[in-house]
Amino acid sequence: SWDDGSLAPIFLRLAWHSSGTYDAASGTGGSNGAGMRFQNEAADPENAGLDIARAFLEPVKRKFPEISYSDLWILAAYVGLEHTGGPVLEFTPGRVDHPDESYWEGMSYGRLPAAEKYCCPHLDDNDVSTSLDAQGRVQGWEGLCTHVRNEVFYRMGFNDKEIVALLCGGHVYGRCHPNASGYAGPWVEHPTEFSNEYAADMIEDDWTLVSHGDTWLDAQGAAELRPAPGNRQFVNKMKYKMDDEPNQMMLLSDMVLAWDPGFRTHLEVYAEDEDALKHDFGVAFKKLTELGCGF
Repeated sequence: SWDDGSLAPIFLRLAWHSSGTYDAASGTGGSNGAGMRFQNEAADPENAGLDIARAFLEPVKRKFPEISYSDLWILAAYVGLEHTGGPVLEFTPGRVDHPDESYWEGMSYGRLPAAEKYCCPHLDDNDVSTSLDAQGRVQGWEGLCTHVRNEVFYRMGFNDKEIVALLCGGHVYGRCHPNASGYAGPWVEHPTEFSNEYAADMIEDDWTLVSHGDTWLDAQGAAELRPAPGNRQFVNKMKYKMDDEPNQMMLLSDMVLAWDPGFRTHLEVYAEDEDALKHDFGVAFKKLTELGCGF
């Protein structure tokens, strides 16, 4: 087992990150090839910690050597989704592993989403509120939104509805680790079960921007929500206000779904309709994991 007693979230992240390098214009990247077995792709900062997922699957690969790593990583995610009440996806095999790292000549870092890209820098680790605008949004959020929408998902061929479905369905699973991503804590109360909790909580809960210097979280039993030094995230806690709510966080790149009108339209639908999210996430995730495979 792994975080919260389930391997499903980390298998989902492995499949997502191996697939999320796809570039429609050049036809490079994607799940076909399992490039994360090699140094360059594995060293992408956004892939920190995924060596754990790959190691967990090595005994399966040894027992069934005929399956490619590319297929195994995606199949593990599909099984994890089904096991945790998520969409049941029909698995299509046929991915072929890269024989060596020569494929990297057409690749580059920066294809996976960065949680704070283009947002204003913060210098005072003890007062991140100065980086918020009058509406409580991080200054520069529009640039971050463009990064998520255009530089990451449009590049792969997704539209706004698919983007929101992917994030709402994918980030209901697992948690962040300061020693890997630099961020800390789970998105939702039950991070090993499929639900629309991520979408509903983003809209319904109050969110506070914090940094590593916000030690007041410790006194509230929420020390696990303090990100690594230099990073910021939103948490469902308020200074000087104790509560019994479970510890939850949102990345800045999550919050753009609520701040951008085009994204928020779909977010509101999924916050009210879990069945719609389950269907749309399943369709979008299958598409993600098959980009560039030629199926």
